[in-house]
Amino acid sequence: MKAEVRYLGEPVGSLDWTNDAYGALVALDCALTGDPLALLRCYGQTADGGALLIGLPEPRQGRLRLERRLSRETLKAAGCEHTMPQDFYLALQPEDRAPAPPQKQEDPPEPLQAAQQPERALLTTGEPLLDALIRQGEVQCEMQEGDAVVSCPFAHDQPFALAPAFVLCSVEAGRAALRWSRTKKIPPGE
Repeated sequence: MKAEVRYLGEPVGSLDWTNDAYGALVALDCALTGDPLALLRCYGQTADGGALLIGLPEPRQGRLRLERRLSRETLKAAGCEHTMPQDFYLALQPEDRAPAPPQKQEDPPEPLQAAQQPERALLTTGEPLLDALIRQGEVQCEMQEGDAVVSCPFAHDQPFALAPAFVLCSVEAGRAALRWSRTKKIPPGE
C-alpha cells in the first residue's frame, strides 16, 4: 500500500508498505525538508495512538530515502501485526508531530553536569542530540577520565541509537561508544 508522509502537517512524500511472511517492507521517498542538519526520523501512528519508528531516512539524490524491513516481532510489539499504521510523519522524536526547528546556539554549550551522586549519574553533555538520547534512555552515559562516554548496544545488522554520530563511534564487545570530551575544564566546586 502507498501512504502519504507529512512533515509539520504538510505532505512531503510517500511510503510504500508491503506485508510479507517476515513482517513488512517499507520504502520511503520524501522531499528534503527544514534544516538539512536535523535528523528527522519517520514514524507511523498506530491505532492506539502510539508511534512506530519506521527508521532514519538518509539524503540521497536530493531526497530523503529509506528502505528497510520491519520484523513481525517489531510490528507485533507496536500493535501493527495485522494492520499498518494509520498515519506517517517525519519528526525529531515520536511525540513531535510538528517539531520546532533546532535552536541555534549563540553561547558555547553548557559544560558537562553531573549530579551530586557518583560520576555515573551524568545528566548532560551540552550536545542537544546526545542529551535527548540520554534522557530517553536510548543510550547510557558515564564519566571516564574526565570525558563522557556515551554508549548503546550494537549489532552490525540492526539500527542503533548512536547512528547519527556513527563516524565518531568505536565498537567493542557488542556496544557502540562515543567519547565526548569537555572543551573547557571546570574545577570542582564551580
